[in-house]
Amino acid sequence: MPELAARKSPKAPQAEALLAAACGIVGKAGLGGLGLRPLAEALDVSVTVLTSRYGLRADVLAAICDAACEHDQRDMQRWRDVLDGLGPLSSAIAAELAESMLDELATQQRAMSLLYLELLHACTWNAALQPAFAAWAAQRRAFWNEFATRAGLPAALLDGGWWYGYIVAELAYSIALGPLTAYRMLRRLCLRRLFAGGLATRGDASDGALFGALLAQLQVDGNGDAPTGREPEWVAPAARACGRRLAAQGVQGLTHRAIAAEVGIPHTTLSYRYPAQRDLVIAGLESIVAHIRFAVDADSLTELQRLRVEGDGKQLDLARANFAVALAASNMPELAACTADMRSRRGNNLVKVFMKYLPQARGIDALCAQVISMGLTGLSNTEPAGEASEQTVAAAFAAAAQWLQQNHSA
Repeated sequence: MPELAARKSPKAPQAEALLAAACGIVGKAGLGGLGLRPLAEALDVSVTVLTSRYGLRADVLAAICDAACEHDQRDMQRWRDVLDGLGPLSSAIAAELAESMLDELATQQRAMSLLYLELLHACTWNAALQPAFAAWAAQRRAFWNEFATRAGLPAALLDGGWWYGYIVAELAYSIALGPLTAYRMLRRLCLRRLFAGGLATRGDASDGALFGALLAQLQVDGNGDAPTGREPEWVAPAARACGRRLAAQGVQGLTHRAIAAEVGIPHTTLSYRYPAQRDLVIAGLESIVAHIRFAVDADSLTELQRLRVEGDGKQLDLARANFAVALAASNMPELAACTADMRSRRGNNLVKVFMKYLPQARGIDALCAQVISMGLTGLSNTEPAGEASEQTVAAAFAAAAQWLQQNHSA
């Protein structure tokens, strides 16, 4: 008599189990893998049992986010208890606490943080996800704004989203690069500079020397392996299309059919050259890295603006590209070196901007510019692309510039 197939549990999963299963799936397959069937299989229930208890996929996502909110609330209260016992925070203590909280989120809470960042990124292009995610996003932002207020950061940096953008960007890099000692030292150095007011401490050159040494460890020399043989004409446009789609919609937006349609070739032709989605990600990454390096080497702001547009006349948002690659690296260790390289180059172009528009604030160095750039990068990835987002980022830049000027005057 043949063995009977194992029966699925008829009992609906509780919210905590649902959250754990969702975190496990996203940690391995990204948000694109978070479907009803994979969730049901991870929970050892049927899809019918899952939907009978929670509803359609949107309802299931809402239940996951509600459970995450409750989980986060407990952790935040633990940190609030610590903060309540400290009173006003000095810059040194604020930097140490922020470092500890980020490290905990990237290690002990890694799966939860990755789910959060994936949803945050997806909400910038998929409005249908926003209602389920809104409460969780608001809760995290409120906590970090409360912390920054205790640490004495100006309200303008909080209200405009720059500070929370900084946390979002640094958390994404922390998940991807946490094992690297040089990265962790860079994260700590940036936080120290941030809470010290952004500008260099008078007469202290050690920050700059350490900053330069860390960048040397994180940056990758050269442009990778040169292509062998003559590539078909469609390969370069396809790689650029992969980079743009990776920046706009993350890994889940990269499909063979979408890229083939944009380039105008059969998807079978593209699949022969790039058999798996991972190959499309690598092609997009290489295009993004090359574009960023060209932009970093721009000799003027005019040239920098020109380099934002690729060879086929379409624009690549470098802030979104950096963020998308950092998220991809969390599941693809082979991207870690390029992610570290891109993290190290944050702020290079802002030095040129500051030199032109804030020549009176002479304390603005490359480390300071990187701190400002990190906040703008994260902020760019918390809102949908478009004119409204650009205006928000511009306002945040103005607030950060005013903050630096005030500190310089003081």
